[in-house]
Amino acid sequence: MVSKVISAAPIGYEAEIIEVEGDSSKGLPSLQIVGMGNKAIDEAKERVRSAIKNSMLDFPAKKIIINLAPAEIPKDGTFFDLPIAISILTLSNQLQQHELDFRAFIGELSLSGELRPIKGVINIIEKLRNQGIKEIFLPVENLETGSIIDGIKTNRSEKNLKRSFSFILKKEKNN
Repeated sequence: MVSKVISAAPIGYEAEIIEVEGDSSKGLPSLQIVGMGNKAIDEAKERVRSAIKNSMLDFPAKKIIINLAPAEIPKDGTFFDLPIAISILTLSNQLQQHELDFRAFIGELSLSGELRPIKGVINIIEKLRNQGIKEIFLPVENLETGSIIDGIKTNRSEKNLKRSFSFILKKEKNN
């Protein structure tokens, strides 16, 4: 099974769309992140695994590969923790791929699953809006800044991964 979650990161004074692709298969349980990430990206494996488990969600016992595409763009920072977690939850059928359509996710996760703010949110939101994204999930601390951009709905990713997960499911049922 393959999942795809849209995200973005600031690159200089601009932002770039990053697709967080996930694949799961039988094999020894592991999590590998590829796509030219730095040390913070490599450390995301442990943050995301702990955040999912400590949010009382299921971390699948499978071989998981996460690709941050396009691979030629260097990735730096913790912007991708939330989208990586959402990708893993989709791979394990806790979320469905169609629930992610026209949505983007950005944010750092603590080991407990709490969301932490990111930098460069205005450039990120403008880029996502210009690429046709209708809704973005942000850490609460970034919501006020993000809401100044017209043409895209900014949702707070609540305070933690568990509440974000519940919000996505609730919102989808209401649509």
